Amino acid sequence: MTTPLFAARRADLDWLRVLAFSLLIFYHAGMAWSGWNWHLTSAESMDWLREAMRFLNRWRMPLIFLVSGAAVMLALGARTPGAFIVDRLKRLLLPLAFGMLVLVPPQVYLERLHRGRYTGSFLQWLPQAFDGTYPFGNTSWHHLWFVAYVLVLTLVLLPGFLWARSVSGQAALAAAGRVAARRGLHWVMALPLAAAILWLAPISHNTNGLIGDWYGLGYYGALLLYGAFLFGSPDLLMALQRQRWLSLAMGVAAYAALYAVFFRGEVRPAVAPELRPAYALLSAVNTMAWLLAIIGCAHRYLTRRSVFLTEATEAVYPFYLIHQTVTVIVVYGLLTVGVTPWVGFVLAVLATFLGTWLVYAGLVRPWRWVRPLFGMKPLVPSRLGAMPRRMARL
Repeated sequence: MTTPLFAARRADLDWLRVLAFSLLIFYHAGMAWSGWNWHLTSAESMDWLREAMRFLNRWRMPLIFLVSGAAVMLALGARTPGAFIVDRLKRLLLPLAFGMLVLVPPQVYLERLHRGRYTGSFLQWLPQAFDGTYPFGNTSWHHLWFVAYVLVLTLVLLPGFLWARSVSGQAALAAAGRVAARRGLHWVMALPLAAAILWLAPISHNTNGLIGDWYGLGYYGALLLYGAFLFGSPDLLMALQRQRWLSLAMGVAAYAALYAVFFRGEVRPAVAPELRPAYALLSAVNTMAWLLAIIGCAHRYLTRRSVFLTEATEAVYPFYLIHQTVTVIVVYGLLTVGVTPWVGFVLAVLATFLGTWLVYAGLVRPWRWVRPLFGMKPLVPSRLGAMPRRMARL
């Protein structure tokens, strides 16, 4: 049994998912000129771009995980645990494996060329594509780390999600949502995030590598649960809608304090040990403030389901899987010809959107045997009828 909020797709949830993943294209397209170390790095950087990306870093991935937590409840529906696990393996593990085998190797190859660690062709490099583990070896999931984390965390937290859809779970969460909405207790959700920053980050290693990343697992696991809770409580969503400008003001103030005290425009700021508690709490409050403001605004303004949203909702996952490979190819070419940072960033964004769309529209969406490799559902009969017969027969 599911709550009405999770009985059907929500326009605000889909809009947030599309917008959050769209930011990845701008973010990854700008990494080469940010001044931070990335797969491909320009000798020239743009300070304003790095600062914009630093701001996005405070809530970009947290928003994606939070939305994913709500999406887990939607996908769970009335399925049995076994059926849900099979569905998650199809939608997450299969695209992850395919991406590591097909989509990521071109990125690693171009990085090796860019850094002068290899000089041959891609075909010559392929036999060593899976030698060792990145960064010292070549086997990696690169940007697909998110898929691995969502898969593992969903399976680990599945008992909690199953309880949340039960009659007793729904009643408990509804009551908790009402109390939190009346008394502002949703801000308490910042405390587990602060605890992860303070206690788990120092003992973690292998960032985005799953094994040993206790901070990432704890932090993002909490956000998955938050997504299920927030989008499962009508009272809390209405409270966030009413308080959206207050949340925004708190986000602005908290980020201003973070920047003034801890960042100060430095490329890679370091936090002194004695200031870590203050940094952890301020960082967590800042993240939650932006998340709550964004959810409140979406619940107020992003309530209409357009044709674009329907198409974009289907396309967003394949776009995510494909986009960074396109970005790396484009950025490698731009750095090779030596374009200026401004021109490079703009061209990288435009070419990534266009290139990803061409791959998706021509090589993924129409072909029913390719769609599962990108986490897409089977073609429905109405769409089959609208496509050329040759495609429909495949």
